[in-house]
Amino acid sequence: MKFYRSLLVGAVCLSASIAALPMNANAASVSITGTLGQAAQGYKVLLVSSTGSAIVSTANEAGKFDISASKTAVKGATLQMVDAHNRYVGPIVLAKESLGKKTCAHVKLAGASVKLGTLKLSKLGYAITKSRPKASTFARQSIVSGSTSGNPLAAGTGGIVKVSTAQKKACVGSTVGTRGVRTFDANPLVLGADLDSDGLPNALDADDDGDQVIDAVDPTTTQTAALNPWVSLRTSSSLFNAGLNPTLSPADIATVLGTPGNYAIQFFIGQRNFGVTGLNDVKYAWVDCGALIYCGGTGPTAKNMATHLINNNTGVNWSTYNGGFKKETTNADATPGLDTNLGTSTNGNSLYLMNRNGRQDPESVYWLASMFPNQGANTLQTVKPGDVFTVRYNTSSGDSQIVMMVNPHAVTVPGLTKVNDVAYTGSALTPDSAGKLKLDFYRPQRLTTTGEEGTYRDMGGLRYGVIYMGSQDTACLPGAYSGYESGFSLLAGDGMAEKLWPLADTTTTDSVTGTSSNQLSFTLDLRACIGATTYDAATAGTQWSIQLTGAGQSLTGGSNRASLELIVRK
Repeated sequence: MKFYRSLLVGAVCLSASIAALPMNANAASVSITGTLGQAAQGYKVLLVSSTGSAIVSTANEAGKFDISASKTAVKGATLQMVDAHNRYVGPIVLAKESLGKKTCAHVKLAGASVKLGTLKLSKLGYAITKSRPKASTFARQSIVSGSTSGNPLAAGTGGIVKVSTAQKKACVGSTVGTRGVRTFDANPLVLGADLDSDGLPNALDADDDGDQVIDAVDPTTTQTAALNPWVSLRTSSSLFNAGLNPTLSPADIATVLGTPGNYAIQFFIGQRNFGVTGLNDVKYAWVDCGALIYCGGTGPTAKNMATHLINNNTGVNWSTYNGGFKKETTNADATPGLDTNLGTSTNGNSLYLMNRNGRQDPESVYWLASMFPNQGANTLQTVKPGDVFTVRYNTSSGDSQIVMMVNPHAVTVPGLTKVNDVAYTGSALTPDSAGKLKLDFYRPQRLTTTGEEGTYRDMGGLRYGVIYMGSQDTACLPGAYSGYESGFSLLAGDGMAEKLWPLADTTTTDSVTGTSSNQLSFTLDLRACIGATTYDAATAGTQWSIQLTGAGQSLTGGSNRASLELIVRK
């Protein structure tokens, strides 16, 4: 396997605190019921614990849901809605409270049974009770509302909303609800808590800390976003950037994203992220996509591009893939004590058990899939930020599950405008006599989310670098870069991410696409990158393949990334 390909399983795993919620209703002692109405038939209501685990109830033809769980699981949990297409809708507000000029929303359960009755389902991305339930059923802790209607600040925004310190503290004087409900909202390690108090749990929030820097690029939220799948995109199309091509259409984007090998949603879960401590505690794991057309429903199209059997651009049907076991280093022994028969289930959409057997401890066990939606021209209509996955895993105590979501990510790649101060026309790049390439380019774009104007946003805060794709794909190390000071800071450290993408964009916020000020520039010493001896010995006309990549922060197993594939000719 080449070095760059191995990046799919090659970055550091960030631990996060998760405690499993058993799905066995027989052990339950608390009941949560409510009705969202006929329009919500097929909706899923998730009871999300503060630790990130979930219990799911599907609304019937009348929109009624019924959740049974233990008191421990319910205490401090929130209720979140996912629509019939398996896309995140928003939170359920249990009660609202006037506090001076502020309206406060209570969203956390207290651990007692409660009948919420018929709720009002708002088009703004939340639901709220029509009458306040007993104070013993919800927590006194509350969050500030965006209006007197009781809507949480992030309702309908995907979580990309600015939350000030004053707003976070606005409702500390709440007087209704039950005291003593422990919460973990200030803990950046907890996936089901609400770090920015905007009403969305971290696992379903694209901007966990409310600074309007999305989690994909925010170094302060890599823990809370650790388990969300990350997305890899690559293409050799020279105009695949909305800064270079203002007429770039969703159809143009779908053509690239719908082609095998160009686009994949990467699942990479450390065994400890399932809340277990033993080497063999998890027997198998798989992804429940619900009604997502590409990996759920009646005719799923998704391909798994990296299994325990293969890793290529053809893949296997994910819906019929049952997992398995694989060692990352085939010629080395498995981790001592690890049962190599684990990893196989009777469920499709399986994750396989990958043993990073270079590390002889339980942290060497991971669960992986590389999912290509395979939706062709329909990709942007069927694959969107907000798509929710339920990861189900089996232990000796039965099945448990956690939720994760596709977050905003790049749908275009860096747009190269000039090479050595000459307009780039799409042909091979030619270094100067010293083997150097000055590259000027636009940032990759993501699609706008609810509440944002236009179609695209240039992504700030990405880390950039060039990978030389030789017999062994290799990062161009920090010493190969110069002339970057006006737009980048050089990352320090010996980690893989720092070697691959050593230049950090100093502009961290996203911006409207297309202005010249949105361009970045640096100079690459290709001779230093591929080696002076190799470069000097090459004859005129010798070609090399490189990738110019913009990457996000390191999540579990890798980073969101967008790569432009280029040819360099001496």
